[in-house]
Amino acid sequence: MVESIQLMRQVSVRAIVTENFKNQVAGEITKNLQQIDAELQQLEFKAKRAVADIEKRAISPMSNDTKAQVEAIRQQVETEKMRLAQLKEEMTGQNQALNELPVGSVVTQFTLENPVEVRVGENIFQRLEGGEILVKDGVIQEIRL
Repeated sequence: MVESIQLMRQVSVRAIVTENFKNQVAGEITKNLQQIDAELQQLEFKAKRAVADIEKRAISPMSNDTKAQVEAIRQQVETEKMRLAQLKEEMTGQNQALNELPVGSVVTQFTLENPVEVRVGENIFQRLEGGEILVKDGVIQEIRL
């Protein structure tokens, strides 16, 4: 009979909000927003080029098949633009929330998995209870497991 087994439990990495933290996260958000804008521009360019290529190869007047291809490209572009616009809106909301965070407050940055050994006779709920790592400007302040 097996007496113990390794299981995975969730460990939260939580950060103490400092001005440095806020500046770092704001920089990441700004970088992400710039990347989204670049993707939108590239998407527009590629779509125009694809439509122009299809129209160039088409026989005048455009056949229904050619019109369907152009419309399919436009729909794909619109769907992707909507996705990117939603992502941009989320990033903008995160930036606003970041600005409202008071210095000294604690926020969850991400969650990791941590192996834990459980043995016969132990309370599994206590053993699997999530741990926490408290970080300030990237430096571990406290580990609670």
